[in-house]
Amino acid sequence: MNLLRIASPIIFSMLLLAIPGASAADDNESSATRTMAEFMINLQHYASEADKVKLEKVAVEATTTADEKIIAQALLNFKHKAADTDKPKLKAITEDVTAPAAVKDLASILLSLNHHATDADAAKLKQITK
Repeated sequence: MNLLRIASPIIFSMLLLAIPGASAADDNESSATRTMAEFMINLQHYASEADKVKLEKVAVEATTTADEKIIAQALLNFKHKAADTDKPKLKAITEDVTAPAAVKDLASILLSLNHHATDADAAKLKQITK
């Protein structure tokens, strides 16, 4: 019983120390995710030629995840709204429990995007770019 009284506060303290580290990991978005969020904030109807070059670089980087590559390709295909062929892939990302929150947000915003980001979406995207 005494061991439990001593161990419980120690274990509880250790858990509290671990929690900020877990949430901080979510704040460290990949370079690809940040680049695409910045792009989406300024997107107007479709990608410019200069934007396409940036997105193509993101899509081929070795550090870009499979989900990020899907989003990059969907942004390349974007013309006023997400292409019908990209929607099922984006939807799958939003439902993937292993996908990072920021990547899910990008996919979700892209699915609902119509010509440009709403103010609420732009605010989410700005959080991702930080």
